[in-house]
Amino acid sequence: MSLFQVYPLFPVELVRGKGAYVYDSSGQKYLDLYGGHAVISVGHSHPKFAAALKQQIDELIFYSNSVENPFQTKLAEQLALQSGYTNHHLFMISSGAEANENGLKLASFHTGKSRIICFEGGFHGRTTGVVAATDNPKILPEY
Repeated sequence: MSLFQVYPLFPVELVRGKGAYVYDSSGQKYLDLYGGHAVISVGHSHPKFAAALKQQIDELIFYSNSVENPFQTKLAEQLALQSGYTNHHLFMISSGAEANENGLKLASFHTGKSRIICFEGGFHGRTTGVVAATDNPKILPEY
C-alpha cells in the first residue's frame, strides 16, 4: 500500500527540531516558518513546553470536545480578557478546514440558506464541504 498523494511532497526528511529550527536526515538546518496543516508554531524541544506535554500525555493525550475540559474553559476566559470580547462564545477546533466547515454550517443554520459565495482561486481546506466551495480543478474530485 502506498500513501495517498494529497499534494506534492518536498524531498526533505525532517528528523528533529530545536527551538525555531528543524533538521533533515542529512543534517541540513532550516528556519521553521511553517505553521499549517494542523500544527502550531511554538518551536521545537523547548524544555518547559516539552515538560508540559509530557505531563499531559501521562494523564490524558486527547479526548473529544463532547466532554468538559477545564483547560478549554480557562483558555476561553484568558482569551476573553485579552481580546476584550467577554460576551462571545469560543469553539475550539484544530484546522482551518474545520473552521470553514463549521462556519458554513453555522451560516446555513442562521440564515436558512443553502448556497454560498466563494472567492475565485481561494483555498478553504481539503474536507468535502470546503472542497466543494473551491474552483481549483487540482483538488476537485473527478466524478
